[in-house]
Amino acid sequence: MELFTPESGLIFWMLIVFLTVLFVLWKFAWPSITSAIASREKYINDSVKAADEAFSKLDFIKEQRIAILAKAREEQNTLLKEVQVIKEKLIEDAKNQARIEADRLIADARHSILAEKEQALKEVRDQVALLSISIAGKVLRKDLKSDSSQMALINTILDEMDTLKN
Repeated sequence: MELFTPESGLIFWMLIVFLTVLFVLWKFAWPSITSAIASREKYINDSVKAADEAFSKLDFIKEQRIAILAKAREEQNTLLKEVQVIKEKLIEDAKNQARIEADRLIADARHSILAEKEQALKEVRDQVALLSISIAGKVLRKDLKSDSSQMALINTILDEMDTLKN
């Protein structure tokens, strides 16, 4: 059982070597390890802070984006309403212009028709006058010698016809 029970000298030297290694580690390695761990911890904390700030900025940017989109939609709706109003006004103006132009054309047509009617009545009157002269000359067997006497006779006959009509 010698394997399981070490000698006291061996224990002594093992203890001296362990304490020496522990002292060297404590003196030289431990500060480097703790400073490395501290700097790593500081780096991780700074990274977490930066990530939190980035997330808060991202949330702020998202809120701004939503606000900008809402404002853009509102402006779009306003513009569409203005365009609709302008479109309706243009259509109404076009209708009014068309109505005015149609009324003008109708008035011109009526005026033209009345002028043509007067011209046609004048031509009919002249033809009736010529026929009346011819008939009167044949009926009276007398030839009317002058144009003024012919026209006087025609006007008298036409006036009599007008009075008979009324």
